[in-house]
Amino acid sequence: MGQITISGFYDEISSRLSTQIAVMHSLGESYLCPRNIDGKNIADYTFEEFEKKIYPVLKSEGVRFSSIGSPIGKVGIDDEEGFLKQKKQLAELVKIARLMGCEYIRMFSFFYGDRDPASCHDKVVARIRELLAVVKGSGVKLLHENEKKIYGDVPERVLALYREIADEDFVLCFDASNYIQCDVDPKAAFDALKDYVVYYHVKDCSPYKVEVPVGLGEGHYDYIVGELKKRGYEGFMTLEPHTFKYALLKPVVNFIPFAGLAMKNYFKAFRLIDKKMNRSYFACASRKEVFLWQHANLTKLLAEVK
Repeated sequence: MGQITISGFYDEISSRLSTQIAVMHSLGESYLCPRNIDGKNIADYTFEEFEKKIYPVLKSEGVRFSSIGSPIGKVGIDDEEGFLKQKKQLAELVKIARLMGCEYIRMFSFFYGDRDPASCHDKVVARIRELLAVVKGSGVKLLHENEKKIYGDVPERVLALYREIADEDFVLCFDASNYIQCDVDPKAAFDALKDYVVYYHVKDCSPYKVEVPVGLGEGHYDYIVGELKKRGYEGFMTLEPHTFKYALLKPVVNFIPFAGLAMKNYFKAFRLIDKKMNRSYFACASRKEVFLWQHANLTKLLAEVK
């Protein structure tokens, strides 16, 4: 696999699998992280449907999965029906992961809603252990992503979960932008978690809490990449930039009267992008173009940071 391997959520360009694969190949990559495939979330595929409709295409195109970008755990902590549905989906995803030779299934630690997160701790731990029972013995690990408004949205609670669960099949994914969204310094979060994280999502964020191309925001990616190299990190950095918002919303924010006032943070973030990338106020971009910026920026960082 090499030291650091680039993967990506290519569905940020298009839900069409053929488009995702074409862009991946054009960049010289062979790994993607599936989330939406041909208009359907990966968790909504049964194993039989995936094996029949999707797997032959992936096999013929030489596509591999770095992880499965599932929504498992992205339900309310008190949503019993939603949790039962996701347990069934996870059982199918484990079979898909095994078919693809994929080690990780991305998951979350449940939305806490109006509750005090501390009051959810025991229930979150119990539910994750139920999910771990589904993957146990399969060779597939649950990859926890820090996400805004889930229990593990800040480093302290991520560590609390990790240490209490203490299971080799429960591992950590790091997303700098999501920490920024939670008013956490991603550099401090990285330093707190670096001994435990096995996988990185690459997403940068402006001070306005709107995503920007990698290296242009507050994500400290030069520091993170430098530290990973020093540590001899061998694993994935998966592009999940979310800057398709620039492609979709810049024409709205900049050119529809009063939209910029109603969406001030987007306007400020888009101006930041334009200035740092020497782009005109009037220049727009496609979803594919903004994704390619991410790949180019990350490739440059990996080459230049020592």
